[in-house]
Amino acid sequence: MAERKPYEILREVADVFDDTVPNLYRMLARSTVALDAFVYFEQTLERHGCLARDEQAVVALEVAMHNKCNYCRGVMTKEARACGVDDSSIEAVLHGFEPDHPRHRLLVAATRRLVAESGCLGQAEVALLKERGLAFEELLEIIAVVAAFTLATYANNLARTRIDPEYR
Repeated sequence: MAERKPYEILREVADVFDDTVPNLYRMLARSTVALDAFVYFEQTLERHGCLARDEQAVVALEVAMHNKCNYCRGVMTKEARACGVDDSSIEAVLHGFEPDHPRHRLLVAATRRLVAESGCLGQAEVALLKERGLAFEELLEIIAVVAAFTLATYANNLARTRIDPEYR
């Protein structure tokens, strides 16, 4: 399989963002592998994920907060709002609290546990999450969102990526 060129990947990104390329992608373009991996992760989650877009956004916002990434915090706050997440849920995640929305509260709690335990949840905890409405498949998808946005947050923190005006 031929390696894609950064400009080809950035063209795809620009098509999604109304002919602009957010600074995250410009920064990731310094490594074609990192850029391609992140874009592929995002596209796969968006097109084939079992979690709804608002649910993925809440999980990604929690990852941004956990990893202390101001860039992703701004982006995911805007994304969560665009997906219909209410301001009280967003503010709760931004301040380390649990959202009022029951499904978002469950997702944030599961994300926090998966991150804190590096995925090592006991069978009883997995069963309890299932009983509360999170299937094993959804737990795996939360891990995929964590992985994608850990790539983004770590890279942004390393590069100190300038936050685009629309995400401030």
